[in-house]
Amino acid sequence: MDRNAVIGFVLIAVLFVVWMIYTTPSPEEIQRQQQQEQELQQAQQDQRPGTERGEVADDVEAEIPAAADTTDADPATARYGKWFSHLAEGKDVTFTVETDKYEVLFSSRGGSIKRFTLKNFVTWDDEPLQLIDWARSSDYNIVFASSDGRFIDTKDLYFRFSEYPSGGRVVLSDTMSFVFEAILPVRNDSVALIKRFVVKNGGFTVDLDVEMVNMSEVIANYEYQVTFHSPALSERNSVEEASFSEADVMVNASRNSFNADDTEIKKELFEGDTEWIVIKNKYFLNALMVRDGFMGDGAYIEGRMFKYPNEGQREVYEAGIRVTYRGEERESSSFTIFIGPMDYDLLSEQYKGMEQVLSLGWQFVVRPFSEYLVMPLFSFLHSFIPNYGFVIILFSIIIKLLLYPLTKTSMRSMQRMQKLQPIITELREKYKDDQQKQNMEMMKIYKEYGVNPAGGCLPMVLQMPILFALFTIFRSTIELRNQPFVSWIDDLSAPDILLSLPFEIPVLGMSFVSGLALMMAITMFVQQKMTIKDPRQKSMVYIMPVMFWFLFNAFPSGLNLYYFMFNLLSIGQQYMINKRHEDEPLEKVKRKDGKQKKGWMERAMANMQEKAKEQQKSSKKSKKF
Repeated sequence: MDRNAVIGFVLIAVLFVVWMIYTTPSPEEIQRQQQQEQELQQAQQDQRPGTERGEVADDVEAEIPAAADTTDADPATARYGKWFSHLAEGKDVTFTVETDKYEVLFSSRGGSIKRFTLKNFVTWDDEPLQLIDWARSSDYNIVFASSDGRFIDTKDLYFRFSEYPSGGRVVLSDTMSFVFEAILPVRNDSVALIKRFVVKNGGFTVDLDVEMVNMSEVIANYEYQVTFHSPALSERNSVEEASFSEADVMVNASRNSFNADDTEIKKELFEGDTEWIVIKNKYFLNALMVRDGFMGDGAYIEGRMFKYPNEGQREVYEAGIRVTYRGEERESSSFTIFIGPMDYDLLSEQYKGMEQVLSLGWQFVVRPFSEYLVMPLFSFLHSFIPNYGFVIILFSIIIKLLLYPLTKTSMRSMQRMQKLQPIITELREKYKDDQQKQNMEMMKIYKEYGVNPAGGCLPMVLQMPILFALFTIFRSTIELRNQPFVSWIDDLSAPDILLSLPFEIPVLGMSFVSGLALMMAITMFVQQKMTIKDPRQKSMVYIMPVMFWFLFNAFPSGLNLYYFMFNLLSIGQQYMINKRHEDEPLEKVKRKDGKQKKGWMERAMANMQEKAKEQQKSSKKSKKF
């Protein structure tokens, strides 16, 4: 790129920045626009009841009779209509059920789950881990459009208990079932919406049955949904947790992912046989699964990203499984609720294909290494080594042994390359004005001495899928969450902060120094110092370690521990090879058969020679004319 081009690009960049500054609205204008948009959205929702979440079909207005005039009615009747206004007020009565895995708080308001606290997990700041975002809403509610033109969400209605545990708390020894009822004052109280829960020891699930009794004249559009929301926040880094957040749904035996990557509300309807919906964050998920032969008739997902102070963010989702109501006297739908950790084996036991929601790398390249090599080997090693840090060290040794034949050949080739440097330097000087001739002579030398200049890259290329698999596992699997190693390394799934900086380095965004990333960069420098002898590549000895240090500084400490150990073992192996073969003279490769099949170097040389001859011919022709 010449000087004028560089100046042109700089001027374009400056003009672009000036244009952005000039056209960006002021904070007051942005606030005024947001307020206008909120008022418009509210007006649209008020004008069209039943479409707040988009869960009702597009033609719902044609099927729902016009609402009666409620100008003089009380607010409850205006909002819930004639069927449900009597359930709009009541007392929020709660009780807790404790199992061996969790504590769940049920509430009469909504007849739903208000809190779900895992017993063996804590948040990043050692608080009890509660996964229902109760500040937004209770979960696993029923939503539908009523025949008098109201949008009904049972989260705001007060249900009746079939029985109330004494003391408001039950510690389970086996199983417990109970019922919430919403009785409608129609035909001698024979119309009802019933939610039946079954809680049991041994897992992270709660069974839910939804029963409609004589609801045909109440539910419009013959459809309802069972809905729930995102898990509550649990990690220190909200941006990273948001990057893992998404909703997944299994429809027509195919998994579909839904990601809210914008501050605008994003909605999507799914049609077909629905088996489960999952809303996940980095390590935990809330899920709703069908059971006992029942199948959902579609799904609805809504999501949005929210910006938090200090450049934080969060993605919030709401999802529901759609159920077709046939209008029978009594009909029910059966579900299983799962609220818990994203453990591979645990999810695979819940429902077919649910383990796919784990972020384990590219489907056909990295994920097989994660699923069938790294995770099983980690589980096996951890069965007798309690500290995952030592598991990683032993794992790096095993990988090094598996790659030993390749790395040995590579290092021997690199050692011969070092001994060839004087000859290579002489060739470069001799043919400095003829680059093509220089390359041909170098290829000839490589062939004669049996040296592969690309041989040093092969082991690195072969371990790249393993490296990516480790990267995804260290970042997303629950097993390494909050797992300490030694000293300052207190979480192998997060960066190890050896030193916090009083400022943030511009562009790089570094605000701390990772001890393991620094040690990894040092071992990389030593290794390259031992292997790179080409004067033209000596700058890489310094540049590459620095680049990798900046890159790996924010990576999980477990990954840096693996890379540090692998480099350390490679340094030891290179030292042994250098020591063993340093006095060996540089000899040409002896061939037993002169008709030996040509290798890639021979083919490359032949191609270069043909191109040289063609260029010579063309140059002679041009001289004649």
